[in-house]
Amino acid sequence: MKRVITIGRQYGSAGHDIGRLIAKELGYKFYDKELVEIAAKESNISSEAVKNFDEKASSSLLYSLVGGSYSVSGVAGPLYYEMPLNDKLFLAQSNVIKKLAREDNCVIVGRCADYVLEDEEDIEVINVFVHAPLEHRVGRVMDAFSLTQKKARERVVKTDKQRKTYYSYYANRDWGDMLNYDICINSKKLGIEGGAKLIIDYIRGIED
Repeated sequence: MKRVITIGRQYGSAGHDIGRLIAKELGYKFYDKELVEIAAKESNISSEAVKNFDEKASSSLLYSLVGGSYSVSGVAGPLYYEMPLNDKLFLAQSNVIKKLAREDNCVIVGRCADYVLEDEEDIEVINVFVHAPLEHRVGRVMDAFSLTQKKARERVVKTDKQRKTYYSYYANRDWGDMLNYDICINSKKLGIEGGAKLIIDYIRGIED
């Protein structure tokens, strides 16, 4: 049975870095931004065109209302061609996520992977959410991008809002709700290595 670790994360919480370290330690494949490139290629959507739509929900009220008319399992009829690019990208990424999950053990960051894989048979899915206090995340973003505190805070708040809206729109549940995850960790307290170790220990514990 293949195993997939999905990682939801607040912006600036080091979820990407924790996921990459887990993948390295366990010998798993790792996917984050790579999913955008793969999905764009396999769906014939320009990678340049989709960069601004990654993990952002459609703003169309119409498609919010008819969201139940299609599913991540496939696309039926002409509706696909009328969808906003956001929705096309989500469906393309969902198909890629399922394909990759069937092929190898892997770590997948974001993109509603926990929701996309929840009904997949023969795949063990472990869902993780990484969070940290706002000021800690603002500080990390300031250092990473050489931003002022004000600009860093604006980026953190805006990105979190986009991720929350994206998750709520496509998964129809609350982003960051602990009931949706197997493990929730505070990366300020644990750090990157400590957070990765806790998750790896959890996985090895359920193997015993």
